[in-house]
Amino acid sequence: MRRLPLIRIGLAFALSPLLIAFIASLFQGGSIWDETGAGASLWYFFFTLPVGFLIILIGLIALIIRRVRKRDIT
Repeated sequence: MRRLPLIRIGLAFALSPLLIAFIASLFQGGSIWDETGAGASLWYFFFTLPVGFLIILIGLIALIIRRVRKRDIT
């Protein structure tokens, strides 16, 4: 079974409000930067950016540890 890299998951999670606002603005019309309607989902960046970057940081640390252990074995 192939694992999904935490770096990609964190990046997708951090930028998900932008995608949600874009898709919602296609159905509602108007600007995604308007704070009403579709643009209101951009306020979720206050939650998703820190959590997403924390997931990315954990993924980078896991990647470094994995490579160091692999180098020590060989």
